[in-house]
Order: sequence, then structure tokens, then C-alpha cells
Amino acid sequence: MQNNTGLLDKKRLLQIFDYLNERLQENQLQLEITIYGGTIMTLVYDHRPATKDIDCVFSEINYKLLNNILDLTKYAFNLPDGWINEEIKEPLKSIIKEDKETYKTYSNLKLLKPRGEQLLAMKILSARPEPAKDFIDANILCKDLNIKTKEQLLLVCAKYIPLTLVGERQVVFMKYLGEDLGYDWQ
Repeated sequence: MQNNTGLLDKKRLLQIFDYLNERLQENQLQLEITIYGGTIMTLVYDHRPATKDIDCVFSEINYKLLNNILDLTKYAFNLPDGWINEEIKEPLKSIIKEDKETYKTYSNLKLLKPRGEQLLAMKILSARPEPAKDFIDANILCKDLNIKTKEQLLLVCAKYIPLTLVGERQVVFMKYLGEDLGYDWQ
């Protein structure tokens, strides 16, 4: 199961989740994982060919057993250190509310994802420069959610993030996003 690019495409991500489910089943564990970022863009939107890691948050579980299962998965798929990225927990502290839905259910594993509006608000909040894919992802999400005005975008953001967190970086990001989509969001 060697992958020379180091990236996780949709097929490989699904193989990893299948494998995780099998190990969970063997250990009679139930696990809920909420996936974010590039993982969603790769699995759900099909606009990103691959992601370098799995941005996620785990439900409460026996962490000793889970870490063992994650180590087995890392070995079996020849994954790099950091293939599981729980850094998303930090920006989630700024989220007013989580609006999650089920993406996929296995026998012992349930994958949840935030709805598109929450994901868009999170992309606006992070507004990282390239090589981060926030701009491309926000563009795709605006099209998918049919957001055509700055007002619509700000309403979506206000549902999920305090607007007091919208600073110069986010404003510049939104202006360029509007321009890229063909709208004047000045």
C-alpha cells in the first residue's frame, strides 16, 4: 500500500477508514471522528485531488487503545508522522456553534463533518496564504453554497464565528475571494 506522493487521495482515505473500522471492530470499540479541512474537500467536494493529513477530532474513547490502532494504521499504510492532525482543536475554540452531519457510517466508526457553511466560515477565519488551500476551498464552498454577495458571506460567518475575529487578513481574503468569483465585495 505504498503511496510515493505522500498525499492521501479519496480512495486511500476510504481505505484508511475501512482499516480503522476493522481494527475498532476487533477491539469492540465505537469511535466518532469529525473530519475537517482538506480531508472534507478531498472526500466530499471532489475538487481537491488529495490532502497531506487527516484534520480531525476524536470522540471520547480509550486513547491508549486508539493510539495503538492509529500506530497500526500508520505502519500498514506507510503514513508519515503527523498523518493525524488534531491541531484543528485550537481554531474550533473560536467557533460559536458546530453544525455537524454524518458523512459515512461503518459498523464501529462514524465519520462526521461540519456543514458547508461552517467549513466556509472556518476557511475565512483561518485565511492562510498559499500553499494553504483556504482560498481555493473558500471559492469552491461559495460556489457550492451559492454565495454571491459580501452580505451573504458575512451572515454565514456570523453564524459560526464572532465577527470581532474578522481582522485585516480576513477582510483582504474576502475582497480577493469576491474578485476571484467575479463580484465586487469592497
